[in-house]
Amino acid sequence: MILLPLLLGGAPVLGLLPALGGVLALSVYFVHGWNRKSHAALLALLLCVTLGAGLLNLLVGAASLTGLSDAGATVAQASYGVSATGLYVVGVLLTSLGAMNDVAITQTSAVETLAQTRAAQAGPPLSRRALFRQAMRVGRDHAAGMVNVLMLLYAGGSLPLLLLMRASSGTPLWVQVNSEGLFTELAALLLALVSMLLVVPVSTALAAIQHFPSTPRSPDST
Repeated sequence: MILLPLLLGGAPVLGLLPALGGVLALSVYFVHGWNRKSHAALLALLLCVTLGAGLLNLLVGAASLTGLSDAGATVAQASYGVSATGLYVVGVLLTSLGAMNDVAITQTSAVETLAQTRAAQAGPPLSRRALFRQAMRVGRDHAAGMVNVLMLLYAGGSLPLLLLMRASSGTPLWVQVNSEGLFTELAALLLALVSMLLVVPVSTALAAIQHFPSTPRSPDST
């Protein structure tokens, strides 16, 4: 994987974004093909993952996270000089991209299906605004479902940490919340949720614009 040599070479976190974008492009086009639906989804994913990386970088800096709460990252940094913080950021972004990719492709497909269905009915074409509004009805339900998936995913991954917190019930809650182990999990969940919720309107809007750049206004757009 292209990210691993860069991490071993000590590349900065933000310097990994082009490589991450390349991996994402290969994944999207390999699975969904070279078409306008994939173009819109990929552009939305690149925009949202860039914003997410910036947000996570700010959180890491503000909270002075080291990434050393993970045993594997500690060994990698001590043995190979890999940045534990970089491993943490890249790992969070890759995890978030799974949910984001699913939502982005679903939204671009919804826009395409709505337009094709309208054309098959020989009705006036939907405007961009109408396409966006109707596809967002699907997107809201899908996003709500993915929120549940992400919360369960991170809860499962954090289960040992939650058990340790429960066992050390004598420790004040504010001390436990301020521990790096818990904060890294909360930051990862927050980033995943924000990025996933952002990709819904962004991918829908890009699909409506890219698939139908010359669509005239229709009565349904009011």
